[in-house]
Amino acid sequence: MSKPRSPSLTNNSHESCDTCPTKDAGFFCSFGEEITRTIDHIKIDSFYKQGEAIFRAGSPPEGIYSIRKGVVKVELLNESGRVNIISFLGAGGLLGYRSFFKDEPHLSTAVAVEDCEIIFLPKNDVKKLFQCHQELTMKLVSKLADDVKEASLKWVNQINKSAPGRVAEAILFLDEHFKDVYWTRKEIAEWSGTTQETVIRTLSAFEASGIIKKNPKNFSIIKYMELVDKSNK
Repeated sequence: MSKPRSPSLTNNSHESCDTCPTKDAGFFCSFGEEITRTIDHIKIDSFYKQGEAIFRAGSPPEGIYSIRKGVVKVELLNESGRVNIISFLGAGGLLGYRSFFKDEPHLSTAVAVEDCEIIFLPKNDVKKLFQCHQELTMKLVSKLADDVKEASLKWVNQINKSAPGRVAEAILFLDEHFKDVYWTRKEIAEWSGTTQETVIRTLSAFEASGIIKKNPKNFSIIKYMELVDKSNK
């Protein structure tokens, strides 16, 4: 995995917010024209290749990142040295904001699952933006509350469900949100909090039962309700 690099070194052609494919989905997109014009002026358009780190745990926050295109995984190294994926984010997703506003090194590492276009908002400009527009702060507080809720639910599922149940839940989640992305067995294991070997065995068992069917890219869900039942155990 490559080291993260400064977004200022990856500046592509500057694309307008008006033509952004995530215009209606991004964090900053639901506000007025003044904020949109400011974002358009300060943002740096960057490109990250598959497997490239956008930022790494322990690095200082340089600003906030918004995903324009592609999928990013956010991973955390636990005390035993195992990687856990704590979230997958697609177009419109926001990265690095917790560490930025806390003004402390990143706790997690963000990695491009596929080639990604990322919008970077530099530190000083973001601070001025939030100081001038309190409505942004209120929306961020709401987003942080949602993040805590999602993390709590994921943690409860990790401790209350069996490994096959967590794998089934991962398949359902990935199929619903990121159906067209290729997922490695390693990434499914890191998301579901189990081992790669367990994922391989579980997927084989699901396929033998006719619940899923493997295809060249991922797998197709054949018996959806049976998979849902597996995910609740």
